[in-house]
Amino acid sequence: MTPRRPAPADLPPASQGPLLATSSLLDAWLDLAREWAGPGSLALIVSGSHARGDAVWTEVAGRPASLSDLDLYAVLRDRVARRDAERRAAAGRPGLVARLADLGLAGSLEVAFLTPADLAALPARPGTLDLRRHGRVVEGDPAWLERVPDWTPRDIGAEEMLLLLENRAFELLDAREGLTRRENLARLKARHATLKTVLDLAGVVCLEAGEYPDQTRARVARGRARAWPAGAEPPWDAALAWRAGQVVPLEPAEAQREWLTTARAWVALWRDRVAALPGASPAPGDDPFAAARRAARRASLRRRARQAVHFRARSGAGPALVERLRYWARGTPQHRLGASAAVMLLHAAKAGAAAPLAKPEAAEGRAPEAPWRTSLAWLGVLPHPGEAAAVERELVRRWGRWVLDGQRAEEAS
Repeated sequence: MTPRRPAPADLPPASQGPLLATSSLLDAWLDLAREWAGPGSLALIVSGSHARGDAVWTEVAGRPASLSDLDLYAVLRDRVARRDAERRAAAGRPGLVARLADLGLAGSLEVAFLTPADLAALPARPGTLDLRRHGRVVEGDPAWLERVPDWTPRDIGAEEMLLLLENRAFELLDAREGLTRRENLARLKARHATLKTVLDLAGVVCLEAGEYPDQTRARVARGRARAWPAGAEPPWDAALAWRAGQVVPLEPAEAQREWLTTARAWVALWRDRVAALPGASPAPGDDPFAAARRAARRASLRRRARQAVHFRARSGAGPALVERLRYWARGTPQHRLGASAAVMLLHAAKAGAAAPLAKPEAAEGRAPEAPWRTSLAWLGVLPHPGEAAAVERELVRRWGRWVLDGQRAEEAS
């Protein structure tokens, strides 16, 4: 297969929302991925909201800008070409956020570099379902999509549901500070992350039932039918309106209430998923953080030991061997990190404080024996947690480096 560079007219429209993105704008974003993929590229596939046509757009300085991430899959001829592409992508990370902003992409550019064998072995997860259903080959032979495994929603297991929830926990933590920023774009990006989480909660509810309807409204209908604890139901209407093009920031107090409502709904769903893990036992009523420790330990002892020795982040910035060995019995690095994010959302939901955590903590103060700090120290990702806002920022930073290969970090260092 000989890859070709498409003319702008060949590219799919990025969205049919309130602001129509020109194909040349999408082409400018794709140029970055082409640079990274290099001469070993066989195909470039757009997935996610920009392939489905429901990306969220706003306007910055009179120009369209996408709040949605651009999700790409680059198929490389072999492992050598894949490693070379990953190195080029890592070298291109410094200053990338500003570069993307100039090109009208306020979301992230996330590129998965795969060999043909990797593409054929993609695991059963929502992203793979979406790629198979809606992926668009913008470079290379369209037949590459036929190699994506044809999983069904029932094939997606409990682990993938928990990983999806934990990833959204980091999105919520990252969003919290931005909700009260003065810059309009920062507030819009924070609200986008919050409402994106709302819709993914509906997706997890569907997956619990072995379903994953293609339409967002159908997934939300399933979420609404679920028995949520009192006051925990997510802001469904706001999320649907946002996706439909009503893209407006909220006043800080209202934005924080929306965020807190979403965080509480996240906690309710996450608790249920942890309680459903094999061998799980009811958490003591006086220990709200016991579920986080259980989630961290969900992998088998054999897998925890293997990850302690062999865990590697492609960003090159994962936890050191001494840390992995010290805490290996308490969970794999990724599970301990995800559980740490859960601790912070549990803390926020329990405190019920809608104010940014950058302000003094009224509920528990700075006492080192505060239960959330004790739980974080036990998990070992941040053995000496300090002020909560700094803890949240550091957890998000480590998520970007340990799990996302540095793709959400502005700097590669």
